[in-house]
Amino acid sequence: MKKVSNVTMGIDKVSNSPIVFLKVEDTNFVVPIWIGPCEAGILALILRNEDFERPLTHDLIGNVLQQLKAKAIKIEIDEFKEDIYYAKLILKNNDSKEIYIDARPSDCIILSLKYNLPIYIEEEIVSEHGIEASFITTEQETEFRQEIENFDIDELRRKFENKNKKDQDDE
Repeated sequence: MKKVSNVTMGIDKVSNSPIVFLKVEDTNFVVPIWIGPCEAGILALILRNEDFERPLTHDLIGNVLQQLKAKAIKIEIDEFKEDIYYAKLILKNNDSKEIYIDARPSDCIILSLKYNLPIYIEEEIVSEHGIEASFITTEQETEFRQEIENFDIDELRRKFENKNKKDQDDE
């Protein structure tokens, strides 16, 4: 397993879909993962360090774990099949036994950022799906940051609704 050193976001200009880029530690590779608009909205708010009035689902998970005296210790993105990434949230219970919970990578990434959990990614996934990060210039990094800071979930929803309507009209 390779450790992820940085998480950034962007928008796929072709599909208008949000993408999370996982930078692999001590390499020049990133692994792109396309995520849903709701998860992207939450992730963007977390990356901006914004507070929420009420607990969101990810806060609920953290609160439940705390009450059960279990501790989330890390995230593993461990499989890619049929164009889908698979992840595990690894917990330790009060007996120090590791518990592996199947989860979507987007939820795991959100939990990682909220609770400062390390993310690990299977080496085979990095070698097969990782891309050279050298294509990302300083200007593009700044653009990513601006996209995160200006991320508007309602605008993204409108784009998806228009795309879905167009797709239905084409049928």
